[in-house]
Amino acid sequence: MFLKRSTYSLEINQDDWASPEETLLDAGSDYADLEKPIPDFYFKFIAVATLILFFAVAALSFNLSVFKHDNFEKIAAQNKSVSFAVSPPRGAIFDRLGRSLTENVPSFGLLAVSRELKNSVPEEANLEKLAQILKFSAENFEKTISDGSKTNSVFFVAADLNKEQILAVENGIFKGFHIIPDLKRRYVDGKQFAHIIGYVGKVNGNDLRRDAYYESVDFMGRTGIEAEYEKILRGEHGRLLFDGGVENGKIVNRETSAGSNLVLNIDYALQKKLYNETYNILAANGLAKAAAVIQNPQNGAVLALVSFPDYDNNDFAAGLSDREADSILKNKNQPLFNRVIGGLYNPGSTIKPLMGLMALEEKIFAPQDNIRDCVSLTVPNPFDADSPYVFKNWRSESGLFNLRKAIANSCNIYFFIAGGGHKSIKGLGVERITKYLTASLAAQQLGIDLPGEEAGFIPGPDWKLAEKRESWYLGDTYNISIGQGDLLISPLWLNSYISAIGNGGTFYKPQTAQRILDANKNTIQIFQPEKIGQLQFKQDNILEIKSDMEETVLSGTAKALRDLPVRAGAKTGTAEVVKNKKINSLFSAFAPWENPEIAITVLVEDAASNQGLAVQIAHNVLKWYFGQFLPQPVESSPVSESH
Repeated sequence: MFLKRSTYSLEINQDDWASPEETLLDAGSDYADLEKPIPDFYFKFIAVATLILFFAVAALSFNLSVFKHDNFEKIAAQNKSVSFAVSPPRGAIFDRLGRSLTENVPSFGLLAVSRELKNSVPEEANLEKLAQILKFSAENFEKTISDGSKTNSVFFVAADLNKEQILAVENGIFKGFHIIPDLKRRYVDGKQFAHIIGYVGKVNGNDLRRDAYYESVDFMGRTGIEAEYEKILRGEHGRLLFDGGVENGKIVNRETSAGSNLVLNIDYALQKKLYNETYNILAANGLAKAAAVIQNPQNGAVLALVSFPDYDNNDFAAGLSDREADSILKNKNQPLFNRVIGGLYNPGSTIKPLMGLMALEEKIFAPQDNIRDCVSLTVPNPFDADSPYVFKNWRSESGLFNLRKAIANSCNIYFFIAGGGHKSIKGLGVERITKYLTASLAAQQLGIDLPGEEAGFIPGPDWKLAEKRESWYLGDTYNISIGQGDLLISPLWLNSYISAIGNGGTFYKPQTAQRILDANKNTIQIFQPEKIGQLQFKQDNILEIKSDMEETVLSGTAKALRDLPVRAGAKTGTAEVVKNKKINSLFSAFAPWENPEIAITVLVEDAASNQGLAVQIAHNVLKWYFGQFLPQPVESSPVSESH
C-alpha cells in the first residue's frame, strides 16, 4: 500500500525583496542592515599585546630556569631533606690589653635524623654497639632514640664525644647518626672573672618564644657581659641539610657567621690581684662575703670587679646536674649575686666626705671651725627628762676637731652636729641632706653595662611615716649623717662618688666594655666616656675635702697607705650589722692625689670587729699597682777610680 506524496511550494512575495537602491539608502541609516568594518587599530593592539605577553612569559621562564635554578634546587633539596640549624661561634672577649678571657673550644656531638632512622630501621645489635661506644645502657639509649624520633626531626643523642668515640662511630655503619662539630664556651680563670664575664646557658622554651633568632640548639648569655652584650656576641646561624641521596648524607646549605668581639676596660693582671688579695683576707679570717671595685676616675672605666662568694662560670657552660645547680642556686650566701652592683649597704663613715661637702656648701661649718672633744653627744629626751639620748663616737678622743681632723679621724660627733645640729648650731637637717644625696645620684642606677644594678635608698620623714608609721626623730638625722640607719648604697655608687671628689666633681657612667671589634679585629664601635652628673658643690669645697681625704692617709685612719709611692686620698668606714657583734668593713681611696688614675672601694661583710680588713686589701692592691706601673729609679753602680 502506498501513501500519496504531498506536494508543497513556497510562494515569494515580490514586495518583500529589497531593491539595490534601497540597500544603498539603508547604509546611511542608524538601523542599517550591514555592520561597519573593524578599524585596523584594534588588530594592531591585540598583536602587540600578544607579543609582549609572549616575551614576558619567555623571560620569566628563562629567569626561573637559569638565574634562580640554584635557589629552587636548594628548595627542592630542602623539601626532600631535613634541615638543622648550626649555632654560630660566639665573639671573643678580651681585656683592655688584648688578652683573651674566653675561648671557643671545639666539641663534637652525635646527631640523630628521625627520617633516616625510620627508613633504615637500625638493628638492635647496631644500637647496642653504638650505646656501648657512647657508654650508655642499651635500654636507656633505645628509649632516647624512640622518644626523640617521635617529637623531633633531628636531635642530639650525645655531646662532647672524645677522639676514640668519634673514630668508632665514623668507622661503624650507623645509618641515621651523624657526627656534628660544635664549639663550647670556656672561660679563662673562670672564678676570678665570673662576676664580670658571666656565663652562657642552654636556651629554654621562653627564650624561643621571646626571640625568633634562637634555635633549640643554642646557648645564650645568662649573666654578666655575656648577657649584657648578647646581641653583639652572637653571630648568624648556619644550616645543615641531611639527605640520604648524597655522600655522607650532609649538605652545607649556609655557613655560620661568627659574632663580634668585645674588648673590655678590665685589666687582667689587676683583676687577678684584686681577687687574690680579697680571697686571702677572707680565708684568713673565716669570712665568706665581700665586694670590691676599681675604676678610672677620669672616665668611669671599670678596671677590676670582684664579688664573694665566687663561682666557676665554666661549670655552667659545661652543664650542671640538678644537684650541682641546687648547691649554687640554693646557697644562702648567694654566689651568683654581684654584690658590687646589686648589694645595698650602710655606707658608714665613707659618707662623711659628702657630708663635709654639704656642711661647707651650706656654711654649717667653715674648714677652720672646731668642736671640742670627740666623745659623745647628749640630746634631751622629750618623753623622759631623766633619760637623755646619748650618741657616742666609735672611740673617745679629746681636743679640738675641725673638718680635716674630723674626716681624718672619722669623728662621729662632728658629723652628728653638721647633720642634725646641736645647741646653737642648726645643722643641715634631713631635707637638705636628702636633697644633696639625691643630686649626687645616691638613689638612682648609674647605668653600668652589667645586668643586676640596684639603685640606693635615701630615707626621709614621709617614707618613715608611711612604712613604719613612726615620726622622724633627730636621732634618724644623726644616723644618716654618719652613714647608718636606713640609708643604703651600693659599693659601685660609693666608688663613683669618691671618684668624683678625686677628679674635681664629675660622675661618669661606669663602663665595663671598651670597644667592639669585627672578626678581623677592626674596631666597629668605641664606647666613649659619658658624664652622668656633677657634684653640686663649689670647686673650693671639693678641693678642701680632697685634701682632707689625703690627711686620712697622712695622720688618720688610713695610715697604712703612707708607704705608697704616690700621694693618695682615702676614707675608712664601718657599718654595724648585728649590734656589738658584726660589722661591715669599708674603705675607699683614689691615687695619685694630684691627678687620680685609680679609685678603689672594698667592702668586707660580717667582720667580728673593726680589724681594718678592707684597708688591708686596698693597701696591698694599690702598693702592687703603683709598684708595677711607676718607673723605678735606676741605681748607679760604683765606679772605681783609676790612677
